[in-house]
Amino acid sequence: MDYLSHNVSENLKKIRKAKGMSLDQVSEQTGVSKSMLAQIERGTANPSLGVLGKITSGLRIEFQRLIDPPRMDYTRII
Repeated sequence: MDYLSHNVSENLKKIRKAKGMSLDQVSEQTGVSKSMLAQIERGTANPSLGVLGKITSGLRIEFQRLIDPPRMDYTRII
């Protein structure tokens, strides 16, 4: 998996979970099949720009949020 696919995979998963959405809900909202979304999240699919556009439009996010390096989640352990 190349770095861009990795970024999209990790970011899509984080965004979906942050919105509290299931793959079914994201599929319904974006028009992208559940199986394609699952493959993207696993990093086994190489989505076209059209598919990425559907995802960003459906989730109302900027394209950059999908392709930027994933932000690290820092938690403080006490």
